[in-house]
Amino acid sequence: MNLTITMLSYDHGIIRQVLDVLADLAAENAFDRYRSEMEKVSEFLLNFMDKYHHGREELVVFPISSEGGSELPEKVDKLIQEHRRALELAENIAAALQAGDNESLRENCLEIVAHMRDHIKEEEEVVFPKLEELLTGDKDCDAFELSQSYVEEGFGESFPRDMEEFANRFQDAVWGKGVIKFSAIKD
Repeated sequence: MNLTITMLSYDHGIIRQVLDVLADLAAENAFDRYRSEMEKVSEFLLNFMDKYHHGREELVVFPISSEGGSELPEKVDKLIQEHRRALELAENIAAALQAGDNESLRENCLEIVAHMRDHIKEEEEVVFPKLEELLTGDKDCDAFELSQSYVEEGFGESFPRDMEEFANRFQDAVWGKGVIKFSAIKD
């Protein structure tokens, strides 16, 4: 098992947890009831999903895609464009919250949920396995060290744990303490 890819996949789990709860909130248009949580979700999307997670992917693992044949760099370029779209949606969510525009908020939340579910699926099922083949031995250790430096310098050592705790608090606030829902991802 590859340490660097495993850590990025773990991030995906935290992101999916927030997206699953957000999907329910958006479907019920319950933003007014959870306004303070939505402010934190907006920060999570901008800071954890985009700057932290997408930043690590683009700095640490995506550059090695050039070693993986002609198909992998094209897939990585597409993923980077998807990162830009996710950031745009996260910024739209922040703006809609600021403006109190629940319809725009709902539309952008539903779109970011669908967009990121598809994006994560592509990374997990197609791109990460190919990158994992390239990140062996010392390359994996070097990539992991670079990733850890990026986290410590840009976010602080406790940031990932804090974001995981936020995801759990958000889930508990919306779904109830200890409630876990299953959401099948459609192909």
